Amino acid sequence: MMRTILSALAGLMLLAGCSGSEEEQAPAAPRPVLTTVLAKSDPQILGYSGTVEPRFETQLAFRVLGRIVSRSVNVGDEVTKGEPVAAVNAETLNADLRSAAAQLESAEIEAKTARASFERTQQLFKDKAVAQSDVDTSRQSLSSAEANLVSAKAELSKAKNSLSYAELTAPFDGVITAREADVGQVVSAGEEVMTLARTDQREAVIDVPVELAGKITLGSKFEVVLQIAASKKVTGTVREMAPQADTATRTIRVRIHLDNPPAAFRLGSLITAIPAERADKPIILLPPGAVLEEDGKTMLWIVDTKAKTVHKQPVVVERDGGGQILLVSGAEPGTVIVIAGVHSLKEGQAVSLSKGLQS
Repeated sequence: MMRTILSALAGLMLLAGCSGSEEEQAPAAPRPVLTTVLAKSDPQILGYSGTVEPRFETQLAFRVLGRIVSRSVNVGDEVTKGEPVAAVNAETLNADLRSAAAQLESAEIEAKTARASFERTQQLFKDKAVAQSDVDTSRQSLSSAEANLVSAKAELSKAKNSLSYAELTAPFDGVITAREADVGQVVSAGEEVMTLARTDQREAVIDVPVELAGKITLGSKFEVVLQIAASKKVTGTVREMAPQADTATRTIRVRIHLDNPPAAFRLGSLITAIPAERADKPIILLPPGAVLEEDGKTMLWIVDTKAKTVHKQPVVVERDGGGQILLVSGAEPGTVIVIAGVHSLKEGQAVSLSKGLQS
């Protein structure tokens, strides 16, 4: 009986030993990981949004006081140099012109009479019929009449100019971008009536974060893309940078002169300005969670999709200052990488793939 019990116990111990050995030899279960596939991104994601604006813009105003009686253009209309755009009532100006013309006619008669009188006085003086004082008086009257004539001519010219100011004309070719007054409104001299912008010189205006503005200088090249039509592109050069940042947005205003922009780049159009050195290069963005910094090197965990294992791959990256990480070299588009838990993986570790965010 005792022998039977001892045999059973030995069998149980043997089975227990075998079970423990099998557990030690069993491979670890594959670790689930989030992954993504490296893919090229549109370079526009590294650009700055902005608008197309004119380089030159002028506020049009009448030079005389008056009530607006006509307006021939609306906002958005294109005008040519010298084209009338508005006019004020010219009744008073016409009356001033008639008065100046009458004064000129009177001054001409007075000057003619004074000259004839002076010539007669000179002849009488030669005949010793009058004194020298009479000649001097006659000469003074002639000088005064001639001065009045000059003054009358100037007043007539002034009246003509004032009458011409009753009509507001475009000083250059452009487009009307704003209107501040309308027919029936009384405006004073110099009061803004409308705004005219030149269309021959257009600029892209963007706001660049302060931390990125240091990479931009006067003369920097940009590729400017129309947001509603990505195929519409034009090159540009930085012409002006604001001397200080906007206190509310912490951005620097940058104006980019456009080189012969097509007609599609209308004033007010939304654009994206991309630094020229980025415009023609493939852009691959890395999720922040995929990057592993180790021993001064930047690593990615590359997934072997056939063997279902991972291994470290040194890469070169660049940070753009706005939090985005750009892959420079070390991996190619189509490579599967781990995007979460990179600090707890081991070289050659078996994993089970779980598709994550797309780069």
